[in-house]
Amino acid sequence: MVSNLFLDTDIILDVLLKREVFYKESFAIFNLCEIEKVKLYTSSSIIINVQYIGAKISNNKKTASAIKYMVENFIEVINPSRDAILEAYNSAFKDYEDAIQYFTAKEADLIDFFITRNIKDYKNAIKTLPAYTPTQFLKLHAI
Repeated sequence: MVSNLFLDTDIILDVLLKREVFYKESFAIFNLCEIEKVKLYTSSSIIINVQYIGAKISNNKKTASAIKYMVENFIEVINPSRDAILEAYNSAFKDYEDAIQYFTAKEADLIDFFITRNIKDYKNAIKTLPAYTPTQFLKLHAI
């Protein structure tokens, strides 16, 4: 069975920037997509954040090219709705950006797992849409 994963900003940046400590596990998630064990999703606002951060750290054209490749080959993009945004602002989340991403994924009604390294910000929401780090997901699902 294929799992649908929503990728948070940090996971995409780990791969894009080859962040040494986190790259291996985050890249493994993309490998699972390549062998059709998972489908990857993210939001348009995450793509914008990744472009902004990536361009500041690396190079604008290289970052744009890498993101374009990811979207063309691996990641489906979903958009936050008005309802997801309002639910985020009415939630107990302390970080509204995290909340908007989480409720965008939850509202899509096809996402099985929210993948992030920032797990602590999602601890209260895990009951409705499980949030895992790449390492936790890989271990728990023995893929």
